[in-house]
Amino acid sequence: MKFNAGKTAAFLTQPDPSIRAVLIYGTDQGLVHERVQTLAKFIVEDLSDPFRVSELTGTEIKADPARLIDEASAQSLIGGERVVLIKLGGEDISKPLLQYLDEEVQSSLVILEASDLTPRSPVRKLMEKSDNAGAIACYSDNLSALASLIDTVMRDHQKTINSEAKNYLINNLGSDRMVSRRELEKLVTYAGDQTDILLDDAIAAVGDNGALSIDEIIYAVADGNRESLETNLSRAFVEGTSPIQVVRAAIRHYQRLHLASGYMKKGQSSGQAVKALKPPILFLFTDRFKRQLDRWPGEKIGRALAVLTEAEVNCKSTGLPAEAICGRALMSLSQAARH
Repeated sequence: MKFNAGKTAAFLTQPDPSIRAVLIYGTDQGLVHERVQTLAKFIVEDLSDPFRVSELTGTEIKADPARLIDEASAQSLIGGERVVLIKLGGEDISKPLLQYLDEEVQSSLVILEASDLTPRSPVRKLMEKSDNAGAIACYSDNLSALASLIDTVMRDHQKTINSEAKNYLINNLGSDRMVSRRELEKLVTYAGDQTDILLDDAIAAVGDNGALSIDEIIYAVADGNRESLETNLSRAFVEGTSPIQVVRAAIRHYQRLHLASGYMKKGQSSGQAVKALKPPILFLFTDRFKRQLDRWPGEKIGRALAVLTEAEVNCKSTGLPAEAICGRALMSLSQAARH
């Protein structure tokens, strides 16, 4: 069966014993891994226990299909429930999975961890259609999910965070759940005994993860500041920032410009339009964003979004260097900003 968000949250905290196998997959590998760990630890607290945890790969099962049922039906020598963790690449192991799901055996919970699988994937189709199996998709955190993650981490560490600091984090944390959680844990450590986390704390602790530099890149593009764009983009690539991450950040920025431009067409001032945006623009960039509204009329924003969308597709599909594709698109928009 296919799990929606509500069913996923319930299942991860209280797994249905009738579900014998779970596929957890998606583009957000941090979130995929976190959910695999959460589910597995519900069954076995210590995942390093060799008597209660078996680890396989799709390649191993493909080479020896019987291995899956052998591991899933094994009994723990020390008692207790078992889990079988499978790292799945692009292998089609749907036949041994179907055999396992059809057989009445005393079994472990089988958890498959995979990257993004298309709807045509035989494994995904099997897990979504089976009554005793489930499929959980993990995609990049949206703003509400990221806000919820921030609240959860703060609550777990008995911290409070003011609205400015929270908005900064929402705008600047990455889309990968594991990276975001790690950055939030770093912020908590930075705060030490301090109970209240403020904007300066968030900038000091999280500002070096590349997010603030991405903001500088995007604002340099829309400002038409070629020198700043070249400097910050080169630094970001050296530090390992993904070109697709930069392109997507630019798309989000131009979408917000488009939304604010729409507010202005309805009679709002630039200041009112900026204040209407949720989450709000970080105060460090408010004045620059207002100036960009004058520089980028609606039709021009539409062309910019088309350029960025094409760049993202090309980064994923052409096999050409993604850094070059990203840089060329951003440079062209920077030039357009100056005219």
